[in-house]
Amino acid sequence: MSVSAWESPVLKQVLLGCYDEASPLALFRGHTDVLMAIFNAILDFWTFHVTDTSSVGMMQCTPKVGAPVPCVMPGRRKRVQFPPPWSSHDASFNVNMMPFIMGDVSSLPPSCVRYHDMILHCVHINRSDEHGKIGYLTIHESTVEAGTAQRRPGLHVEAAGRSSSIGFVTTNPDPVWGGGFFAQNCIHGGVYMASTVADSCGVYNMTIRDHHMVTGALGDVEHLRPLLEKLNHKYVLLQANELIWMTDRTPHESLPLLATTFRQYFRLVTSGVSHWYADHSTPNPLGIQPNATVIHGNKLRNVVAQDDSLAPIKVWPLVTADARATEITQMLE
Repeated sequence: MSVSAWESPVLKQVLLGCYDEASPLALFRGHTDVLMAIFNAILDFWTFHVTDTSSVGMMQCTPKVGAPVPCVMPGRRKRVQFPPPWSSHDASFNVNMMPFIMGDVSSLPPSCVRYHDMILHCVHINRSDEHGKIGYLTIHESTVEAGTAQRRPGLHVEAAGRSSSIGFVTTNPDPVWGGGFFAQNCIHGGVYMASTVADSCGVYNMTIRDHHMVTGALGDVEHLRPLLEKLNHKYVLLQANELIWMTDRTPHESLPLLATTFRQYFRLVTSGVSHWYADHSTPNPLGIQPNATVIHGNKLRNVVAQDDSLAPIKVWPLVTADARATEITQMLE
């Protein structure tokens, strides 16, 4: 499979490192055959984890009436009615991964009770019998400026990889954030989400196999985007008020808005959560505790944002880096 090295942030950094005299990668400069072998090995490894086109990563949430067990009707979009915002449109309201008892309205603080009907719909169509278990609620209501995303941009999955830069979760061989799978029209575990703004969230309808082997920091899978596109995995733009279910291994992203808009976002993570990050989550004022390992500290502490403007390009040979990169990627194709 041909993928341009410039399309992948990982391969791109390898190429740039070849032209940085201070980088050990500079040893590969001029050794195109070695770079080809490295790139092909990386691409083959990544491809193995994203080639399962039969896996279901997301599903619409319209229930099948009269079914003997909770199940849904694939292909039938489910529109939900969002409650009025808690504050005026000039103010924000935000709770993140707040633990509560699914199906028990008394476990929700007054500001969140208005979302109880949406929560009940999610619980009722889940085959894993989530009723009465600890779930995790996220509500984000705010004005989003044009050109920005309300939630996390960039392609990612909810489940962090075991080799993540979050040092304190490496002790768990397979951290989970809702888990989830779909079989025989039935939803098991997983994550539900919806928003009031169309085209503000994109989801690939697939799951990443053995995600912990290929995810970056905090579940980042942006480096896999070129492969997902070339393998023709279905990319879905969610509509306004559309409720979907997905697994915690499903690639998705929050998208920048075309115009400044007030957006309401809802997410329910079901009971299969292995870690709860206290510094990044909202405690329940009613005292409901997470049924997960509680982690204290900044989960972003070891994450370094990539900034291409800071890439090491201080020493250049007569052949420009762009020309050399083009030559290498042409040989890889």
